[in-house]
Formats: sequence, C-alpha cells, structure tokens
Amino acid sequence: MLSSRYLVTKLVGNKFGSRFVSVVANTIDPNEVANFQRLSHEWMDENGPFKALHSYNRLRLPWIVNTLGKTPSPNSLKGLKIADVGCGGGLLSVPIARLGANVDGIDASEQAVKIAELTADRTLPTVRQNLNFHNTTVEDFAETNAGNYDAVIASEIIEHVSDFNSFLDGCVKLCKPGATLFFTTINKTISSQLMAIWLAENILGVLPPGMHDWDKFIEPKFLRMALEERDCRVGHLQGVIYNPLTNRWNWSGFDYINYGITATRTL
Repeated sequence: MLSSRYLVTKLVGNKFGSRFVSVVANTIDPNEVANFQRLSHEWMDENGPFKALHSYNRLRLPWIVNTLGKTPSPNSLKGLKIADVGCGGGLLSVPIARLGANVDGIDASEQAVKIAELTADRTLPTVRQNLNFHNTTVEDFAETNAGNYDAVIASEIIEHVSDFNSFLDGCVKLCKPGATLFFTTINKTISSQLMAIWLAENILGVLPPGMHDWDKFIEPKFLRMALEERDCRVGHLQGVIYNPLTNRWNWSGFDYINYGITATRTL
C-alpha cells in the first residue's frame, strides 16, 4: 500500500515539486515576484489593489490571538516570537507587532520588504523595535533560524510559491515544538476559479489581473495531509468568505473558495 507521504507527493508534488528535495530548494516563482514588485508602491493604500488584505486583518488578528490562547488586549502577544512568511509590505506583520510580539517578516520581493521597512519606521519606537524584515526565502531563512518561533504565519502566500513541499518544509522547520502554524489560502475548485480569478480580478477589480494561478491553488485535504506528514497536528480548518461590496471577511462553513487552517508542530 502506498504511504500517505507518497500520496501527498504524487497529488501535490506534480504541481509544486517533490517532497524529497533539499530544504534550501528555491520556491520563488519569478513571475509571482514580478507581480508583487510591480505593485509594491501600493501596499499601504487601504483603497488600492491590496484593500482586501487590509480588511482581512479584522478577521486574521483575532484568529491568531484566540488560537494562541491569549486574551485580547493591547499586549496580548507580548513575549511571543512570530514569523510572517510572505509578509509583503508588512500589512499583517505591523499589527502583530503592535500586539507585543517580536515579528520577523520574510518576503522574496525586495521592493515589498523596503515598503515594510518604511511602514515600520512610521510606527512608535516600542513597536518598531519588535519588527525585522528579511528579503529571502523561507527555506534559506529556516537554515539559520530553525526552531526559533512560537508561531509561523503564511497568509495568502502558499498559492504563489513554485514548490509547495519545500515551502511547507521551511515553515515547519521554523517552529519550536508545540508552535502553531497559520495558513490562509485558496481552495482548488471551479468556484475558486470563477470567484477568486474571473470575478475578483477580471470583473470587479478587487485584485490586479494575473495575481493568481489556479494551478497553484491547493485543496484543504492535501494541505492537511502534508502537515500531518511533517509531524503537525491539524486544528482549526474553516472556510472564509469575502464580500467585495462591503470589503468584509467572515468565517463560513463554505470552504470552496478561501479557507484558513492551523496546525501544531508536535516534535
């Protein structure tokens, strides 16, 4: 009988590369990086191409705080070390640092990291000291930072990498035993092709055209299997729905488009 590890590799690896590769393999897709480089000057515009990501924080931040077992407060994440993988212009990194966490933002786009640094420089000194940004891949970063983090967040990034398995290896490697991983991404369904690409990018203009490649989307069951094969215990898995008319996100029992998933590294 085929092992589940083999099945994950066959089902996911065909598009994203084999699980059995060096952790320093390059997961950067040059076309994806170019897209984000082109839009880097608009990262902080709350009414621009990334307005949906700005709005997403109203859902993501409470999710992170609650999952980590913290009471909502101005310093609810104080003392925790968190990696924000695919941090872009720091849209999530900075709010997490405002809650007291020490945050390392990681991104393959040099321009996005520069924007993140500029954004961080405009924060209070007590927040700025909690923020560091790195223009690198998660695989390379994990080589020198393995087991250093209480939580690793990869929100809206896994669908942009060229090698899913190596990317996931790097994320897990950053975790301390018992650390929590957070992922938000897009399911691979006809619904997501229609809503996340055709409608959101080409009709409503919520996202820039060409932002997503449906072939890189991943079904929740494959992400769950891949995490379990890396000694992670999957916890919360739930659909997320976005209303472009109100620019609001909500949890949903419908996971055919967007979804969020958490996991705990057990070893």
